[in-house]
Amino acid sequence: MNTALYNVGQRRRKRHQDNPALKLWWDIYYQNMLVQTQRGPLIENYLKKLLFVMNQACQDCNRLFAIRIDLHYPGGNHAGLIAPQNATISAFLQYLHQELDAAGIKYPHKLRNAWCCEQDTSVNPHYHLLLLLNGDAYNGLGYMDKTPCGDYGYDNLFHRIVRAWARAINYPQECMAGLVQVPRKPISNDLAKWFFRSDDQTAFTDVFYAASYLCKAYTKPIGQGVHCFDGSKR
Repeated sequence: MNTALYNVGQRRRKRHQDNPALKLWWDIYYQNMLVQTQRGPLIENYLKKLLFVMNQACQDCNRLFAIRIDLHYPGGNHAGLIAPQNATISAFLQYLHQELDAAGIKYPHKLRNAWCCEQDTSVNPHYHLLLLLNGDAYNGLGYMDKTPCGDYGYDNLFHRIVRAWARAINYPQECMAGLVQVPRKPISNDLAKWFFRSDDQTAFTDVFYAASYLCKAYTKPIGQGVHCFDGSKR
């Protein structure tokens, strides 16, 4: 990490040098909740948006299912041909909504999201996301490996996520292994998924801590004409 990006001599910058509208957050707590600053400062604007999305989800659902996922492109200069202005993440979310709407679950899924785009030295960018769903509709990911046919055709949540990303990048399902990943929780090393009541503040802070990784300044292509962070509007 190039610390010169965030320091002026011995003094820490308060704003990102490539976009002064973005405020740098150095403290290990935000709104009395622990956040991940191990890789340098976070972006306060992003933390505020993340908290808004999570609060809205909690106000709308008595129980929630939260998942951290990472979306990757295939090898080669794949993204440069099909992903101007992060069009693929918008397509992914649209396709995922369609998948969930078509699932026929008794309860509405009420999907909300926060996402970031990152790119360091690789040819393609990648995306980190937090997905929040109505816990009465979903409480798990389901089987995560391929079907015996070699595709992702099951009607569970993980397979629907993979199918949505495959459609977004126009890539065969049979070749999608490893392109959708569920990372590990930063402390327990379990898969980054949570099923909890909306009034469970301990679980809320655990999810916020894990998702604060999306808000770090490091590896964001800030100042390069790329939208680096967004989330549900309501």
